[in-house]
Amino acid sequence: MGNTSSTNKVSPAKTNKFILGIIDVQLDFCKGGALAVGDADSIVARINKFRFTYCQEMMTFVTEDCHPVNHMSFCTTHANKKMYDKITYETTINGDRLVTEQTLWSKHCVRGTDGARLHGDLVVTNADIRIKKGEIPEVESYSAFGDEFGNKYEQTPLNKILKENNITDIVLVGVATEYCVYYTALDALRLGYTVHLILSCTRGVAKDTTKDAIDDLLAKRVNIYETLDEFYNYFKTTRGK
Repeated sequence: MGNTSSTNKVSPAKTNKFILGIIDVQLDFCKGGALAVGDADSIVARINKFRFTYCQEMMTFVTEDCHPVNHMSFCTTHANKKMYDKITYETTINGDRLVTEQTLWSKHCVRGTDGARLHGDLVVTNADIRIKKGEIPEVESYSAFGDEFGNKYEQTPLNKILKENNITDIVLVGVATEYCVYYTALDALRLGYTVHLILSCTRGVAKDTTKDAIDDLLAKRVNIYETLDEFYNYFKTTRGK
């Protein structure tokens, strides 16, 4: 992925408050799923290890795609279209005319289906903040914060919860790197958070689009780590441990 080492990282104050964000580790994105991301199952153990290591240091939020059966991103919603087709999608919400370029996907993470469930080996606790997204059929909501129009039409409660808990830093893991992880990172930056991304705990759809997303996040000063150990060394140093 190129040089992602500490030259791009800004050390936070010891008072900074971190949260782990686990993005869309759902069955439809794992092996055998309707929209499987290559090798996605391999990151589950690493994410669990991260949770165990930092269980006393940071809260956790867990996101889940929760789509209606007719979501605008599904190729099945559009006549004669197939997966990966790109379309110009037009709709009107609350009197606003919206036009967007949309990549179409196979039907996935439909509300109430097995594919929408979290991976069975992923550690999830009652204390976790659970965020559902993609519930409005007319807009794309890759981000944990809401839709692609600045969260205007679908806004999850995540930002409000983070502000209430004085969160300053978000550590992102999960799938897919260049879609839901990437757009969550962009929204987090826009909303004023410092963002960290651990590559060994994420997986993307394709190598070229994943590289482009990571390069863009680096340019926007997201702190990117190749491994859990690299993040551990960074975090330990900033905390004076």
